[in-house]
Amino acid sequence: MITINENYPELLDDSQILQLRGFCFSEANINGEIKIIFQKGIGITLTKKIIDLYKNIIFKKRQGYIKDTIGNLTIYMQFFDYKENNKMVLTYIDKIENDMNYNELYQLSLRLYNCMKANKARTEIAHFCERIIEIPKARGIVGIFVIDKAGFLYFSKINKNRPKMADNNFQIAGFISAILIYSQDFIAREEYGEKLEDIDLGGYHMFLKTKNNLIFAYIIDTDNHTGNLKRYMQLVMEEFIDKYYFSHVVKFNGDLSPFHIFEQVIDQYFEI
Repeated sequence: MITINENYPELLDDSQILQLRGFCFSEANINGEIKIIFQKGIGITLTKKIIDLYKNIIFKKRQGYIKDTIGNLTIYMQFFDYKENNKMVLTYIDKIENDMNYNELYQLSLRLYNCMKANKARTEIAHFCERIIEIPKARGIVGIFVIDKAGFLYFSKINKNRPKMADNNFQIAGFISAILIYSQDFIAREEYGEKLEDIDLGGYHMFLKTKNNLIFAYIIDTDNHTGNLKRYMQLVMEEFIDKYYFSHVVKFNGDLSPFHIFEQVIDQYFEI
């Protein structure tokens, strides 16, 4: 059981692990702007859509909660007044057949909200959320590549049991770029997730997604993968663009070191 003392908004280390399909802690205003404090298993696009769907309820009340279902998922949202026209919104999702303990979710939401009101560092709050929120990882990824349309490799991670592939990751990046040179219409598309190219490589499949002239390539073991792979592919693309596009890709100066820590995001979603 998660416990809370409302007069002592510290982040305690003995908190129970919550196993969910996704969680997002965000600050939203009435104009539709959202600042993500922490997210795991819920993409930025989906978070915005969910908050927009329920914004009339969220911004009408001082605080409250929403429980609803979308498709095969249950959504629980807790919201609180934070600043003028701003709300703290905590969103939890899981499969309908998995019962969420709403008392525990409320207590966790209240603890995090109190920590924000007490001006606790957002990085500390995010680290706490990272420790206690657990999502099921996807299996079956052999390699992940983030490339620009000219074939320059920003980031890659390859299964440790594929050393030959790891030794040739730059050549693979060039190969992927060459494949798409003949698909200029596809590369130019700007929508999230509307195009998913699936290339059969025998025992493997290569899935390609693009956004902002970036190519996200995933090599999948055809015979040994889990069903949450495609959803996580979308999340990885969104998080990479959110973290790096304007700060490092647009202003790229040849330094690849900022991209190295993106491995932590990959490890959240995939067993690789």
